[in-house]
Amino acid sequence: MDECRCVIDQLLEKPFSLYHFAEKKEIIENGRPTPILNDFKKESKKVVRYFKFSWYSENSWLCGCMKNRLYCWPCLLFSTEKNGWTSSGVNDLNSFRALKRRHEISPLHVRCVANLIQFGKTRIESCLNQAFKANIAKYNEIVKNNRYIVSTLIDAVCYLAKQELPFRGHFEGDDSDNRGNYRELLTLIAKKDQKFCQHLETSTVFSGVSSDIQNDIIEAISTFVMDEIKSEIAGASFVAVILDESTDVSNQSQLSVVFRYVCPDGDVCERFLKFVNVSDERSAGPLSEILFSVLNEFKCGNKLIAQTYDGAAVMSGQHNGLQKLVRDKYQDAIFVHCYAHRLNLVLQQSVEHIRECKIFFQTLSGLAAFFSKSSKRAAALDKLVQKRLPKVASTRWIYTGRLVEVVSCIRSELLELFKEMHTDTATWDGETRICSKGFYITLQEFDFNFFLNLFEIILPKSEILFDILQKTMYDIGFCTRKVNEFLEFLQLERKNFESLWLKQEKFVNDDVSKPNKRQRITNINNDKETSYRRLFFEIFDTMIIQLKNRFSDLKHLECLALYDFDNFKNYAKKFPDSAFHQLLKLYGQKFDTVKLKTELTVLYNDPDYVQKNLQAFYQYLKSSELDSAFPEAFKLANLFLTIPATSASVERSFSAMKRIKTCQRNTQLQDRMSSLSLISIEKRFLNGLMAKPSFYDSVINIFANKENRRIDLKYKQ
Repeated sequence: MDECRCVIDQLLEKPFSLYHFAEKKEIIENGRPTPILNDFKKESKKVVRYFKFSWYSENSWLCGCMKNRLYCWPCLLFSTEKNGWTSSGVNDLNSFRALKRRHEISPLHVRCVANLIQFGKTRIESCLNQAFKANIAKYNEIVKNNRYIVSTLIDAVCYLAKQELPFRGHFEGDDSDNRGNYRELLTLIAKKDQKFCQHLETSTVFSGVSSDIQNDIIEAISTFVMDEIKSEIAGASFVAVILDESTDVSNQSQLSVVFRYVCPDGDVCERFLKFVNVSDERSAGPLSEILFSVLNEFKCGNKLIAQTYDGAAVMSGQHNGLQKLVRDKYQDAIFVHCYAHRLNLVLQQSVEHIRECKIFFQTLSGLAAFFSKSSKRAAALDKLVQKRLPKVASTRWIYTGRLVEVVSCIRSELLELFKEMHTDTATWDGETRICSKGFYITLQEFDFNFFLNLFEIILPKSEILFDILQKTMYDIGFCTRKVNEFLEFLQLERKNFESLWLKQEKFVNDDVSKPNKRQRITNINNDKETSYRRLFFEIFDTMIIQLKNRFSDLKHLECLALYDFDNFKNYAKKFPDSAFHQLLKLYGQKFDTVKLKTELTVLYNDPDYVQKNLQAFYQYLKSSELDSAFPEAFKLANLFLTIPATSASVERSFSAMKRIKTCQRNTQLQDRMSSLSLISIEKRFLNGLMAKPSFYDSVINIFANKENRRIDLKYKQ
């Protein structure tokens, strides 16, 4: 028994502190010895006490030797004092519990346990070698300074990208008067920042001004933003995809990808992800492969519950379009559209496919721009009529209706103003006089006034319907009635060509003294009235067909009426079974339908749950911790908020696409378009990320991981 030669015997002969680091590490990794001591017993007058193997598991510090001795493993390794637990061992089983308790509460034991836990976490060489520690501290100070420099470069890149400003100049040499926005901005920063100024003046390896460094920083920022978006999507319950195709200034067809989902705080997010060049192939098949690839990248195919598209004609095809290919793979991904936007498209298609209409609206747009681009012209208009012309947005034809009304109302005053402008050489510049003369002639043309009178009838009615679709999307029945009323209005007005023609003839007769009554429309068989009648019918027929096609599936989203808060009182009396069954057809597999119906019934019967809109309702349930009481109803609210046809989407129905198109115009000619676009379009999201303490470190870490980085940016431990 005396020749045990276990690790305890070895440590008693040669203390742990005398071993090399590698040997110490091996001893600790091998663990404490816990032999079975069957012969270890202690007899007294009344009882015989035996060693229990379970003591090892009950006391993580306890170890044993085959010599029938018990030791404290941490103290055996790290204690500088000798006692029974570290030298001779404990064999008094009668007093074991008392001895154990006394040892456990000793400060020495506690320190030794802590030393054992911390062993290896701080490298022993750095603790022992002060010079080594000093070198690490010096190196880390350099890294800290370098990271400050890169953080300043990140600020410059973020500023230019968010403001959608070009980075480079045509000539960036030191003797250039304009070295580009990026270098000029860094020079400006250096005037206020001595540390950064010194870096620019003394750096020979990494100044941070090269185009490659710009690109790498842009990529690092966009990667970080994309990672944060992926994190948001990972936590979202549902996702909808919004695709839009448009042509950039270099005539390349770009597909923009946007995901819509509800964030944990209840905000509805529409995040831009990327541009994809689809100039070579815009058919449904390749577009579907692009979308499937994005869904796989973000691991959210199983969350896809809606899809909406714009731009390519193939996207809206009922049978062969992209929507069907996506629905074949993801059955829950119903095709929806912002219905207010649908009305916008009805008007847009009606004018863009008829040449004469397109010319009329381009002229109107030019008329509005003529005054908006000059404060002097706008002041002259204000003085004469005390009214401004509404600005025209290419994505909102509804606003054009307001311009038509204003121009029709002040047409005589505009003629007077344009006549004064093009004859007053002392007051107005050449460009103003030339343009005003053109508008003076145009406002008297037969064609222009024919369209002005025609669209003055149609567009105000469409604006009323637009407002209804914006504000009452959840009342599908009401929306359907209003769409049908607008359809009946168009069909009725289609029969009123004669009254419009009489008004037009009266205009000609009233202004017979004025020579400019030029018409651009070719007469049919020299019959002027027949030519305009044909055009009149073509405009109305196009609108009627477009209206029927685009609103044919309005009943498709009848289920949205389940959260029509204005009807909660009615639902309390009679449950909306039709809307509920429509929900089951679309998304029944996502809910416990029996529980959902019960929860909705409770909500309908309690006025406390009536909120101003669905998002307020969602946030109320969450903030009140009622989401656990109404889990299915809460999930339904999340799903409805994700669908792009709902009010939260309508309020910003064109905002994401407008920002994307704006960004395309400014950055399309640069290679890094997609990364810059992400930073620009998601600037609000980026601002929130920049406010977090971890932003700069995270972006710098991504930047530092690029190969062949010629600056030290990684700390040493």
